[in-house]
Amino acid sequence: MACLRIVVLVSTLALGAPSQAQSPPSTQASDPRAMGWMQGFPPPADKTIRFTDPDYFSFPKLRWTVCHFRELMPTAGVDRGPGAASALPQAPEPGIDALRFTPLGGQASMSWGEAFDANHTDGLLVLHHGRVVYERYAGCLGPHTLHGAMSLTKSITGLLGEVLVAEGALDENARVGTLIPQLQDSAFGDASVRQVLDMTTTLQFSEDYADPNAEVWQHAQAGSTLPPPAGYTGPRSYYESLQQIRKGGEHGQVFGYKTPNADALGWLLARTTGKPLNELLAERIWRRIGAEREAFYTVDAIGTPFAGGGFNVTLRDLARLGQLILQQGEWQGVQLLPSAAIERIQRGGERAPFARAGYAQLPGWSYRAMWWHSGDAHGAFSARGVHGQTLWIDPVADVVIARLASHPVAANAANDPTSLPAWRAVTKHLMAQDQTPLLGGQWVIEDVAGAGVIDRTRAFLRFLADGRLVGHATCNGLRGHHTSGARGRLRLRLTGITRKRCAPALMHQEERLLALLPRVTRYRIDDSGALWLYTAAGKTLTARR
Repeated sequence: MACLRIVVLVSTLALGAPSQAQSPPSTQASDPRAMGWMQGFPPPADKTIRFTDPDYFSFPKLRWTVCHFRELMPTAGVDRGPGAASALPQAPEPGIDALRFTPLGGQASMSWGEAFDANHTDGLLVLHHGRVVYERYAGCLGPHTLHGAMSLTKSITGLLGEVLVAEGALDENARVGTLIPQLQDSAFGDASVRQVLDMTTTLQFSEDYADPNAEVWQHAQAGSTLPPPAGYTGPRSYYESLQQIRKGGEHGQVFGYKTPNADALGWLLARTTGKPLNELLAERIWRRIGAEREAFYTVDAIGTPFAGGGFNVTLRDLARLGQLILQQGEWQGVQLLPSAAIERIQRGGERAPFARAGYAQLPGWSYRAMWWHSGDAHGAFSARGVHGQTLWIDPVADVVIARLASHPVAANAANDPTSLPAWRAVTKHLMAQDQTPLLGGQWVIEDVAGAGVIDRTRAFLRFLADGRLVGHATCNGLRGHHTSGARGRLRLRLTGITRKRCAPALMHQEERLLALLPRVTRYRIDDSGALWLYTAAGKTLTARR
């Protein structure tokens, strides 16, 4: 029983665990304070939650547990460094709780505020143009509280993997067995790094939590930090468990959501960099974005961070991570992550392998680098975890939505009907109310002074909320400032341009662009969404998100 109890936690961190209750109490009735969990010194016996309790991660106890993993099990910290926390400018948008939308399936409409409660939300924060327009807490969560991110963790692992690929440190076409000889005889031996990243490996591995013989239980047992039962001779770490997973067919044909892929990628990251996942995340991101708190991972019995579901974070720091990704890896004027890595995640994966997996509520979606891509008109993509953990990024609306929750049903299919339309309703509202429509995602240039652009050119501009202008002028990067006013007035000032030679035709196009930008005097966005920049002499530049 002791080992089964840790299995309950680890398994529910993976996507798709079953409901813990058929008729759960409301979000108000199940609030940890209302329930009286762990209150008093000591708390009463019937209000005590222990790591060894078989139901410590069952609803409604999980509403307390999600904020207290560090008290219950071994962890490894993600250092935030000595610097001050970065500012999150406040610009509250009144009326968001009153926004109404229709849940998927044509149910009766509901408000944003009603959805907050219906999904047992612990915290929800919305950034628009990098400014906090909505922030609300409930349950066990407060502004400085750490909360389990569950399988949202996988997307952080995938992000780091895509970064190493973009930097050339990790070959996406390499065979896993070549990079990690211990996995040569496992299912991962002849899988490519890309197939692991995109979860198109084919494993003899079931994550059917209703089946007591499913392999997910064996993988979870391997990650247990509790003493094994008498006579147990199975794997005692995630590393050992991965070596025993066998191949179930041809890799690369079908998307298959399997938690061991994330653990295998975590091993690849550690082997490539010589650092465990928590140290790698601290070095590359956490110490550099002004996180408010040290984050942490739960670990197995030998201290291996759980790459598939062990990350714990504050809501505000989760939003900061989302903003870094929205800004293509740029933070306060410094390129922390290669933009190519973010662009590849943002493009999404192949739709055919995803469609074969049968996610009926997610038509047109895809999966790449352990991120879920919606395929919608805005190209929104997300990190997702059981019980409602979400990081939703909309590049067109320039919106980041971070949610931490303790929904009684683990699978996202239970909250998607009242979550996905809510995200789209708030982004539509923010765009309609936007007084600064230039801000946001990249404006990809379509025409320069009536001459069009050379085929496959990827020149773009991006207007930032702090007045900075960044972009790429065909061959070279540019930096500057923008100032806008009433009636579409706009001034652009270039302050820095890299100087790299390229093909003569592209250089000529770039020179025309750089000559036009400082002469811009006004702008407009037409009904098709195209941005028009005008000079006083009537020259134009057009771009589109």
